[in-house]
Amino acid sequence: MNEEKNQKVLAIVLAIAVIGLGIYKIFFSMNNSKVKIDTDTISVVTDNSRFYTVAGCIDRYYAYLSSNDKEKILLLLSDSYKKENSINLDNVYSYVDKLDSLYTFSPSLMYYQRLSETVYKYYVSGTIQGTYLNFDEESKEVYVVVILDESNTTFAIEPYDGEIFNK
Repeated sequence: MNEEKNQKVLAIVLAIAVIGLGIYKIFFSMNNSKVKIDTDTISVVTDNSRFYTVAGCIDRYYAYLSSNDKEKILLLLSDSYKKENSINLDNVYSYVDKLDSLYTFSPSLMYYQRLSETVYKYYVSGTIQGTYLNFDEESKEVYVVVILDESNTTFAIEPYDGEIFNK
């Protein structure tokens, strides 16, 4: 009887040890393994919420262009774009369009590329429609890159030549 009791205790101890080892492996192996992020793949944006969030970023950019607010335009441009082109307040309109009236942006196609765990790059094609003295102007096709950082909910803009859409 004593031997039977020892076998039950040994079985319980072994079961607890196996469960503990399994829990340890699950939690500590997940923390040590990094998820590989594919930064080469560019895909079409299918999430409507994401699509219109990015379009809203571009709307703000065109509102600043329309108001000719160089300081705010400079704040919205990505640091890499400003550094690459040596953009400052004096030459900002050499790199972005100077608009003479209020424009609204309508997106038509959007691709995204994941740059890191929380940073995404969006390639956006759309049209801007301006209004001047209540007469509608013709729409113009535009291309813009939006870099969205979800960790701190910020975005940056880069004018774009539309190369990805012309392929």
